[in-house]
Amino acid sequence: MLGRPSDDLNLTERDALVAHHAQRLQGLRTASYGLLLGGVETDEGERFRIGRIGLSDPDDGERLLIDWRAPVARPFYTATPLHREGVRARRRISSTDRTVTGVYDEPLHLDLGDPDGGAGDGRPDAALLAALDRPRTQHMSDIVGTIQREQDAIIRGPLAGTLVVQGGPGTGKTAVALQRAAYLLYEHRERLAKSVVLIVGPNRRFLEYISQVLPSLGEDSAVLVTPGTLVPGVTATAAESAVASEFKGRLDIVDALRQTVRAFQVPDGRSRVLRPAGLKPMTLDGRLLHRVRTRGRSGGTPHNAARPKFERALLTEILRLEDAQHGASAMEDSERRADWAEDPAVQELFDELWPLLDPVEVVRDLFGDPARLDAAFPGLDPALRSALLRPREHGLTPADIPLVDELAELLGEDPRPATAAANRARADRAIDLAYAQSVLDMVDDIDGDEDRLAAPVSIVTAATLADRQAAGDGRSPAERAMADREWVYGHVIVDEAQETSPMLLRALIRRCPTRSMTLVGDANQYTATDAPFTWAGLLDPQVPRWSRTDLTVNYRTPGRIMHLATDVLRRLDPGTPEPTSARAGEHEPRVVRVAAEQLGRAAARAAADALAEGEGTVGVIGPLGVLGALRDVQATEAAEAAAAGAPARLWVGTPDDAKGLEFDAVVVAVPPMPEPRAVSTATWKRLYVALTRPTQRLTVVEAGDVIG
Repeated sequence: MLGRPSDDLNLTERDALVAHHAQRLQGLRTASYGLLLGGVETDEGERFRIGRIGLSDPDDGERLLIDWRAPVARPFYTATPLHREGVRARRRISSTDRTVTGVYDEPLHLDLGDPDGGAGDGRPDAALLAALDRPRTQHMSDIVGTIQREQDAIIRGPLAGTLVVQGGPGTGKTAVALQRAAYLLYEHRERLAKSVVLIVGPNRRFLEYISQVLPSLGEDSAVLVTPGTLVPGVTATAAESAVASEFKGRLDIVDALRQTVRAFQVPDGRSRVLRPAGLKPMTLDGRLLHRVRTRGRSGGTPHNAARPKFERALLTEILRLEDAQHGASAMEDSERRADWAEDPAVQELFDELWPLLDPVEVVRDLFGDPARLDAAFPGLDPALRSALLRPREHGLTPADIPLVDELAELLGEDPRPATAAANRARADRAIDLAYAQSVLDMVDDIDGDEDRLAAPVSIVTAATLADRQAAGDGRSPAERAMADREWVYGHVIVDEAQETSPMLLRALIRRCPTRSMTLVGDANQYTATDAPFTWAGLLDPQVPRWSRTDLTVNYRTPGRIMHLATDVLRRLDPGTPEPTSARAGEHEPRVVRVAAEQLGRAAARAAADALAEGEGTVGVIGPLGVLGALRDVQATEAAEAAAAGAPARLWVGTPDDAKGLEFDAVVVAVPPMPEPRAVSTATWKRLYVALTRPTQRLTVVEAGDVIG
């Protein structure tokens, strides 16, 4: 019956149990990704099984599986024959769904009488090499079963502070970042499950590629965005020149945006004539309007939020003029203000002198109106001015999004709809409370009639009952965060972070004021401009304290291919060292030279050959002008895959699109280039990015003599 003393407690317990079991169910679903990762045997003879999640026997509480993130599981990843950490032997197990596909035993104790040094019949890196040689799919796999020692140190690093992870191609930066997100959500569950982790990837295709990693680890408290989708409800759909993008990314644009907003506030010093209905015109001179503008700007209130303040100040001046012209009124000031505020001429004046602004529209105005652009950025170089100017209906670019975010801060929200909504909510609440009280009164009457000697009906109040009936939000914290521009995240992870502009970094700090961030990237893959890139140059102006750690082993790209790619990078810096590759690889890279007009068709043939040569994915990387010839091959392969009920294996895109991705085989189309010294730094680095995407095979189709 409604209102028994235990009801409130039971409902609370029920909600807690529902949340607990929902989270547990999400964890148990990870079994389909391979539940058992392996185990260790200690010097004392103890044995621990390591899994994606922790499991205990429900009858006696015995631990059946230890979560890979638990402290006791750490030696599973970090123990070596020279630093055994009390581990005598390790077993790694790989599986697909619920089928075991490989078992790798690794004795870690050194037996001096064993000619193999105690390695037994299982090489220490056998599980890792098997994982590296496994065909790729459309989605990235987690590395939770093969985390290496240097990676584990990053994954389990502290939550506080900003950590930069610098690593060359294939060093596992992305995998480490995602595993770090899963670890932090485990280690700081109470905090991060509510505040959520924000993950920023370079493009939409990248987010699709990594989308299964955190769910495979039983985690759903993360929001994935690109720089072009950082602001909820706003999406960048257009491109622009590198020079325009770089200019918009500078921090000094903040002052220009601030001045742009101020230019809308009483935009000039000239007088205005107010023509109210039924009264003589009033002249509002420049000094009066200056006073009103000063009051509107006082206190640093954002532009839209300051609109009521401006209106009150202007109405005060209008009442003074009315008194001066017609003498003191017998009406109360509040009544007079209300009458004046409803006058259409006054409303029009409000909108002219202090318009309510939308951040997207301000960006469109700024770069679509030559006069407004010149006012914001006086003395622009003509070439840069031309690059920035565009039609007002032009789509937003990724570099525009941090400007939209900054303007949203400068403008704030119009408080009037919120005030009206609050008034409606109070009225609705009063109705709900009255109804709830009537229900309680009715229950009291029924109970009193049935048994006057019964215990008191309830400690439930009308407010409690009304709260129970109110519709809840129903969204998870991640879903709420995704829709809220002002959400404060517990941690931010940025992939391909070398491409982060200062303005984008500012927007990310706004979302995580504690600067608890993990930035992963490679300075050698910076392609936004031809200028040199350093982490200090990006971070020092806004992040006073940060640390850096490097990943040194290339797990993706075989040594044979990496040697060729490093030769390209050495055109910029002859002293560039070649990264250490975990394996040499079985296939030498192939270089095919063709006439310029044959480049597209030759790349298409190479893609078809790569599809026929093996399983796994094939990526074709080249400039936009060449990729058109690949569309037929891509469409044919996709149709054949769909008919067979299999995923498409062929991907086509530019080097910028390919950042963060990997493929079993890669075809790189290289167009004719001018004399090498005339080739831009960014062009060489894009070529380096393209050459380092394969895990097995590389074919370079070039029109000229650049490679080799």
